[in-house]
Amino acid sequence: MNTNVPTVAAVVFDSGGVLLKHRHAFLESDAVREAMLSLGVGAADEQRVTRAAREALDWLSQQAGAPTTEESAAAQRMEYYRRLLAGVDPTASAELVARLRDRLEGPESVEPFPEVREVLATLRGRGLNLGVLSDGWASTIRLYERLGLAGCFQSWTFSAVVGCCKPDPRIYAAAGRDLGVEPARILFVDDLPANVDGALRCGWQALWLNRAGDQPSIHPSRTIRDLRELLPLCPSEVPPVTA
Repeated sequence: MNTNVPTVAAVVFDSGGVLLKHRHAFLESDAVREAMLSLGVGAADEQRVTRAAREALDWLSQQAGAPTTEESAAAQRMEYYRRLLAGVDPTASAELVARLRDRLEGPESVEPFPEVREVLATLRGRGLNLGVLSDGWASTIRLYERLGLAGCFQSWTFSAVVGCCKPDPRIYAAAGRDLGVEPARILFVDDLPANVDGALRCGWQALWLNRAGDQPSIHPSRTIRDLRELLPLCPSEVPPVTA
């Protein structure tokens, strides 16, 4: 470890793509068709199911980029499922719409990456403070609770709460205040280079998690392919923190 770099006292992670792997089944035409057929919808006319899925996805893509709250996003998703079913069965009930949503957004649609539990346990065992900094809503915490991971974190910072997204410096400042750790002793991990650069500009240490092995757009010394690679950058025991 470079002795000129302040010792890491806290590690902050982005959520999706870093800690959690999301299977966006509701955007996959095959998964949508399978879910509808499993509910007894469209069994006699699979071509109609395929057409309804395509038209509903086209509608959903047209909504992209519109400002949303957590509530409006949920309502938008339900309208998407309503359109899916209406394209096959215009008499589909609200209960059936909810059942389709549950099929496509159930617990199996999100899981931690294979190394996540090991890495979090190791970092917590060393006494580091851990946080999540995500462009999203506070309800994300429920995913971590369901996966048994929420207890690993001392800090949660969400764009919907702070009022701005990464790489706006205000969201990094909010996370730093919540952790109570000076910026130079925070190590941040994100899968988007722009967010890594934003953290560096705020005085944090930062790494780009490049799971896919894409063409490097950040200096190789700031790039990792697996979260286990950050462990050598963190102390085996954390010295006292000065905020």
